[in-house]
Amino acid sequence: MTVRYTIGLNVAEGFIVLRKYITVGISLIGITLLAWVLRDRLTLANFAMIYILVVLLIAIRLGTIAAMSAAFISFLSINFFLTQPYYTFIVADSRDVIELIVFIVVAALSGQLGARARQQTQEAQQRAYEQEILYRLTGSMNQATDFEAVYKALTQVMRKDLHARQAYILPYASEPRRTDETVLFLLLQARDRIYGTLCVAFDTALSTQQLRLLRTCAAQAAMALQRIELAEKARVSQQYEEADRLKTAILRAVSHDLRTPITIIKTSASNLRTLGERLQVTEREELAATIETEADHLNKLIGNLLDLSRLQAGALTLNSELNSLEEVAGDVAARIWQTTGRERIQITFPDDMPLVVFDYGLILQALSNLMDNALRYEPADSQIEIQGCVNQSEVQLRVINHGEGIAPEDREHLMEPFYHGGDGHIGLGLPIAKGIIEAHHGSLWLEDTPGGGVTLVMALPLDS
Repeated sequence: MTVRYTIGLNVAEGFIVLRKYITVGISLIGITLLAWVLRDRLTLANFAMIYILVVLLIAIRLGTIAAMSAAFISFLSINFFLTQPYYTFIVADSRDVIELIVFIVVAALSGQLGARARQQTQEAQQRAYEQEILYRLTGSMNQATDFEAVYKALTQVMRKDLHARQAYILPYASEPRRTDETVLFLLLQARDRIYGTLCVAFDTALSTQQLRLLRTCAAQAAMALQRIELAEKARVSQQYEEADRLKTAILRAVSHDLRTPITIIKTSASNLRTLGERLQVTEREELAATIETEADHLNKLIGNLLDLSRLQAGALTLNSELNSLEEVAGDVAARIWQTTGRERIQITFPDDMPLVVFDYGLILQALSNLMDNALRYEPADSQIEIQGCVNQSEVQLRVINHGEGIAPEDREHLMEPFYHGGDGHIGLGLPIAKGIIEAHHGSLWLEDTPGGGVTLVMALPLDS
């Protein structure tokens, strides 16, 4: 395999060199024929300038070796065809000797300068080409979120831009080795971490610039893989930290808010069992009602904990469709009436209230949580108002409470999970409502009610 590729490469290089010399020969023959026709009308200096121009053009187009060869052939052509005596390399006039020497020096320098300019142009083009490839590669890798996307971007660059015959990733670390000049193995390594081995095969051996570009692409891929790995570790670490914070908060909740209803239920059940018939009928009914009430409270608290854990884990699924917020408010008011036996809610909606895209069950839960919080502080002789309003970009539900205001130290933390307000009650309803509303790309905030109290404002976008 190696011998075959080497022979093919040598033959190709030989044809390139031969083509260069044929081009140089044809150019010089044409110029010499033209000069031979005009040698009685032009001076030796004129011929020298023409040949220098040809040498310079050859240097720019074909490089140093071709330019130096053209300069030497031009010198011989001027001496043989254009300098007396003709058709001999003997120079009769010593002044012509000086002109010929100056010509060969100037032609050689011109060829060198032209060849250098050509080389610099090629290097600039090569650097621009490499930068373009690296820019596309890094752009693709910056958008990658897993290892497979990085591997795909790297192998695509190898095939499309570097014209590799084959390119694939070995899922293990293999020592870099070269089976021949056209097959290479490169480690995808960032510091001490090795993410695999890039195996790439070409039809011909790579130049130094191509090898440098290949290694740079592999290094960029290794850094992208390291970035993804570090991001994944940070995400997992953050999840562990959030889970630990949630566990700590739940333990605090268990130590107070869960223990209280459990203690009441246990005490009431124990009194029923031990006192039995000694209790009056009204006393037994009161204890049974207490057990039922505290069991409902315990069930609601556990449900809130589960809902909060779903929100924080990002496991909330929205079944969104066009719904009426007025219907949601009506359902909440009906539930409050069934629970309390009183009309505690006043609903006001404009006639042009539009339908909004949202998950009916979740928004019903969010508004119920807001209402439970508002009822806790609403005076018994007044009603909570639910007002609907609409503007250009969103619709709002305003839950207006007329009770006592919220202390400044509580207002700042009211939306935080497991915050104990001034009454010692654990705050889960508002954080859950806030999480549900934000999942709908909406927002929830507090305002002061004129004359006293707090207004909870729930806003949902119209274009969701």
